[in-house]
Amino acid sequence: MSPTETTPVPLRIAHRAGIAPEATAVRAAEGELTYRQLDRRARAVAEELRAVGAGPEDTVLLGVRRGIHWAVGLLGIWYAGAAPLLVDLDAPDERLRTLLEAAGTRHAVAPDTYAAAMLQRRTGSELFWASTTTAAPTAAAPPADIAPGSLAYVLFTSGSTGMPKPVAVGHAGLAAQVRTLAERYGLTAGDAVLQFAAPAFDVSLEEALPTWCTGGTAVFVADNVLSPAELEPFLAEQRISVVNLPTPYWTQWAKDLERAPRPLPDALRRVVIGSDAGRTADLVTWAAAGHPPVVSCYGLTESTITATSYEPGPAELAGFAGDELIPLGEPLAGVRAYVLDEELREAAPGVPGELYLAGSCLARGYHGRPALTSERFVADPFAGVPGERMYRTGDRVTRAPGGPLVFLGRADDQVKIRGHRVELKEVEAAVAAHPDVVDVVARAVAAPGGPQLAAWAAVTPGSPLTPDALRRHLLAKVPGYLVPAAVTLMERLPRTPGGKLDPRALPAPAPR
Repeated sequence: MSPTETTPVPLRIAHRAGIAPEATAVRAAEGELTYRQLDRRARAVAEELRAVGAGPEDTVLLGVRRGIHWAVGLLGIWYAGAAPLLVDLDAPDERLRTLLEAAGTRHAVAPDTYAAAMLQRRTGSELFWASTTTAAPTAAAPPADIAPGSLAYVLFTSGSTGMPKPVAVGHAGLAAQVRTLAERYGLTAGDAVLQFAAPAFDVSLEEALPTWCTGGTAVFVADNVLSPAELEPFLAEQRISVVNLPTPYWTQWAKDLERAPRPLPDALRRVVIGSDAGRTADLVTWAAAGHPPVVSCYGLTESTITATSYEPGPAELAGFAGDELIPLGEPLAGVRAYVLDEELREAAPGVPGELYLAGSCLARGYHGRPALTSERFVADPFAGVPGERMYRTGDRVTRAPGGPLVFLGRADDQVKIRGHRVELKEVEAAVAAHPDVVDVVARAVAAPGGPQLAAWAAVTPGSPLTPDALRRHLLAKVPGYLVPAAVTLMERLPRTPGGKLDPRALPAPAPR
């Protein structure tokens, strides 16, 4: 039976394996998988997971790195009816333990026995696991019959209380987004799409899933920290047609091409950027050089990756007056975007307000956190249908009459550091956990390579703590993007008589 608009993504991929089994689904440094091979190996993983009790609404740690094992593990978890937990395997052990506990995770997929044992040692948990290298039987059980409203995946974002927030995305929302994005990017079975994002980023799903649902090939790059100039030969060799890159990485590419003009690989037909704000001047120079069209995307984990997109035509490119922020653009199909004031009234055209998102894109909420869910996912008074919700993004935007949404900044203390959405409160909580720290404040400060984190910490009298020692302590506890680049140690932080921090009295960040 052919998929319908509401068919969950794993079942759409299984359908592709049935109609084009010998097409290449995955290409990576360790080899290739056809759709038939991917399907069979995923079924083997699913059988093992079912045998150890994993099923609907269970989270399963995706304990593999980018490449063939990631593809097999992801699809295998879904074939079992369970939901992958996407994490950064390079995070400190304490962080992994916190995430697994918050998600209630008791299962995992891993390449082999040794990798599984390492995961269990690092997390301090007994994990019932399945192997991504198990031989694929020809008569494995078919994929689970997935309910559209069931849990599709859990991914953590930075939390303002110092605890990460587990975002729970449902299969219905994921299916809607994948279908929309495949159409938005014009994907076909002939496309080879670069798999660039780290597995802990939901953009990795945006790269792979629309590709597999349309029969294309996901091509994994072994090293995603190489420079844009070093990436170009890989794009040419693999005949990559679509790339999805962090905006700062694309900005670096655009500036490098401006300094050293050269043609890009001829198979490349579309560039997608996102995760941070870009500049219109780079769009203009990129287009003037005749490079492939760029579509700039905006979204949040809570909006199932991408919610709006912007692709300027020649008239818009010519109309940019200077170096402005690239607009957020327009909502994708099925997404509603509201610009609201503090009283949840629609802001007049040109008047700033907070952006609220609604529609099929919304996640189910925060996994196991009903209070936090009700705080951020609120009733939608504009939908006209009982039970509809909208999500408070915390982003300040405006919209001119007939124009695109334009980003103005954050409405709270959340910032973007190297493409990661970071709550300053989480940084402060991590610093304050050091036994010698008695008070701390964190801020994002301007730097030549983009915003950096800076922290000012008051320490106990006589403490031998140094800035470098505090940073080493943090690197063992939290991901690198949460570690301040500059740490200033003080006897006390400047505060007003009412006890509030006086930011104007803070000294300049101490250089490293």
